[in-house]
Amino acid sequence: MSGVINLVDCDDNCADQVGGKAIGLGNLLRQGLPVPAGFVVTTQAYRDATAAAGLAPRIDALLTQTVSLDDASRQVRALFGTSLVTDELREEIATAYKSLGDGGNEPWVAVRSSATAEDLADASFAGQQDTYLWVRGVDSVVEHLVSCWASLFTPHAIGYRDRVGVSTDGLAMGVVIQVMVSARSSGVMMTLEPVTGNRSQMYLESTYGLGEGVVNGDVDCDRLWVSKSGLDVVREEINRKQQAHRFAPAGGTQLVDVPAELQALPALRHGDLTALARLGLKIEEAFGRPMDIEWAIADDADEGQVSLLQARPETVWSQRGDVESSVETLDDVSPDDNWDNLHSPSIPGRHWSTDNLGEAAPGVLTPLTVSFHGPMSESCPRRGWYQLGLIPRRDVPVPHSLRDRVVKPFYGRLAIEVEFMASFGNRMPGLSGKDVVQGILGRAPETIDYTPVKRRYPIIAVRLPYKFFRAPSKVRAVARDTDQWWRQETGEISHRDLRGAQAVLRSSSEHFMEAMTAHNVMLMAVITPLFGALAKAVGRTGIGDVSTLSGHGGAEMAVVSDIWRASRGELSVHDVLANHGFEGPLEGELSSRVWREEPAAIERMVEEYASRPDSTSPFAQLAKHEAEAAIMRRELLAKEKPLRRPLTWLQLRMGARNIPLRGVGKRAYVQSLDVARAAARRIGELSVHSGTLDEIDDAFYLTFEELVAELPENAKELVARRRARRALYQRYDLPSHFVGNPTPFPADFVDTEGRAAGVVTGVGVSAGVVEGTVRVVTSPDFAEVERDEILVAPTTDPSWSSIMFISAALVVDIGGALSHAAVVARELGLPCVVNTKTGTRALRTGDRVRVDGAAGTVHILHRASEPAAHHSATTEQAAT
Repeated sequence: MSGVINLVDCDDNCADQVGGKAIGLGNLLRQGLPVPAGFVVTTQAYRDATAAAGLAPRIDALLTQTVSLDDASRQVRALFGTSLVTDELREEIATAYKSLGDGGNEPWVAVRSSATAEDLADASFAGQQDTYLWVRGVDSVVEHLVSCWASLFTPHAIGYRDRVGVSTDGLAMGVVIQVMVSARSSGVMMTLEPVTGNRSQMYLESTYGLGEGVVNGDVDCDRLWVSKSGLDVVREEINRKQQAHRFAPAGGTQLVDVPAELQALPALRHGDLTALARLGLKIEEAFGRPMDIEWAIADDADEGQVSLLQARPETVWSQRGDVESSVETLDDVSPDDNWDNLHSPSIPGRHWSTDNLGEAAPGVLTPLTVSFHGPMSESCPRRGWYQLGLIPRRDVPVPHSLRDRVVKPFYGRLAIEVEFMASFGNRMPGLSGKDVVQGILGRAPETIDYTPVKRRYPIIAVRLPYKFFRAPSKVRAVARDTDQWWRQETGEISHRDLRGAQAVLRSSSEHFMEAMTAHNVMLMAVITPLFGALAKAVGRTGIGDVSTLSGHGGAEMAVVSDIWRASRGELSVHDVLANHGFEGPLEGELSSRVWREEPAAIERMVEEYASRPDSTSPFAQLAKHEAEAAIMRRELLAKEKPLRRPLTWLQLRMGARNIPLRGVGKRAYVQSLDVARAAARRIGELSVHSGTLDEIDDAFYLTFEELVAELPENAKELVARRRARRALYQRYDLPSHFVGNPTPFPADFVDTEGRAAGVVTGVGVSAGVVEGTVRVVTSPDFAEVERDEILVAPTTDPSWSSIMFISAALVVDIGGALSHAAVVARELGLPCVVNTKTGTRALRTGDRVRVDGAAGTVHILHRASEPAAHHSATTEQAAT
């Protein structure tokens, strides 16, 4: 049987020979639809090649005997080389390849997998195997064919097949060789709305150049929603597209800048969009189901001349049955809804992240929290930057227009503009914008400008040293004053009348401003530079790790220490609440109930700590860490060059003393939030008595400006509308990083592909390896958390420290090396992986996993539905 089949001849009758992708393309061709010419190297060619080399038993042995997916993948893929391709098969490929050329020229082609298990109606294998673009010449085609075969055994592909129950027995791959389209525009199209499943609409993403950037997410794109009934655009997001993937003359692709005059224009012309929508309807009708389509429009194509590159069944909503076209969506949300302060539009092309603010104020916030927290989260960094000389006085005020602000709400979540954060690092001597963004957010987009800005260096040179030495004492003083004020106001608030409660609420915003400004100056002038200096010293000498050298015993650990002392009878629960009652689940959200209001969680933690042996004391751990750090400092200094040694010694000493102060300012502004919480509840209580509001917590659905003045006459109506709008936003989630306006997705979305791959990756921020049972905690009530579990969370705040103490490891969706989770994990000696993005969606309570806090990986050893050998945590000593 021939090892090569023309694409147009690929149909269901030869499914086992050509794979799912080739069948889809063949079906499109037989419908008379525009598909670039190509052929398939059959699965039989794969089977013959691997059988002749005796690979099957060797592959099976490696897959069953190798514990790590990564190791198994690496060893299996090493078995594949071009010697697998026989002379006969090579000749067939050469003949078919040359037939694709025009006038004898060797064409540029794409080499794509078409595995027998790929693109089934109930499971999508999209992205599991490799694709190679802009390949030219017979030798190169053969080389990339073999690489494509080997990609059957990537870690993701192995794990995903295991998850959906696809056996490796008889597994084979067809490989599509198809003429490339040099695209002016390209993208994807789904013949339903992917967030809601609404089948009355089609959804498109388009960008300049090749479509791989849309699939990979590394370039900006336009988003359009088209009605099937009239092919009208019902919604569009035209973003600034600064870069595009283009053909590289030497082969492959490259990122190039889009001309400035084109960046803000739609990537699709009107005729292109209409033609695409009509093709989408035709394809859906031909296949009899919603479809996921890849398309391109050639550089030299006339308007409306589209090439179809792939069509596969949509596999998420199609399994749920039809979705009513009238289902509630976000389409009704408008920037003109001036009563809704939970959402605002982005300037096109701006990068945003919810990571940092999502740790301080997670989830969908109430209108009061957004109006209180949002403006000050922008004002305080500006004030701090001015104090350091980074910006002139004219840049200190927060822009009046919400459109121009760098801290904004999107569907109820606060996000910060990444360009704004990068500009701090770009202006700070000895730092870079990329370092700052990486350290705080866990990753730095490559499309942001990180060019140093030196024009204010003379001013910074005067102000920065002063702030470097003054900031620690300032933040301590602010913390002392705030603590005394918090104790007084929370004790007296129940006796305040309406005017008095409003005055306390105004005062809380002033204290919040002072505390957060001091915290930001400390972070920018002291902690970030010292952390960067220690990282460079470690990198320079190859000795130690920054987490150990950064000092111990910070404010984040105070609650753990006090609960421990209460468990030993040295303090009472009342004493713990007197010191930490402002903390609690979701403490950054003003409507939440903290420990001083609901102390049951602290009482439970005291009981839990009491059952732990004295050897696990946080004080014993602190002594151990300090001893390890002392040895590490000596070893690092011994390896340092003599001329550098005095400066490095000073940096080590100051880092150990000052980096732990990171939590001091944060404690103060969280106390300020708690006074605002108490004042708002008092205003709500008094407003219920007067009949202005129906419930006490209705106060949190009014804004700060509305609460400190005369409450609106239509307060009840406003509360009802805002409650409904917030409930709508809570049905969706957002990506933690996005460009322009974010695209929400269902809150109950499960990362089936990440789960199937068997590994979750992120940023390792606290070294160590531990195996244990997962506990996913998305709502931090801690009621079900058991000791020595692997805690998996979307974010953490200071109140989580108490539960982290009894956990074996920590896995968090967001964060960076200086995030709260990272700091506390290092203090407790817990392996910790942050910035996983989808950890809470890919892992399930009951999974048994291995967490590697240095490598930043979480490997699923047994899924919750599978039997595990044992459930106690076992820890390996981290290498230092």
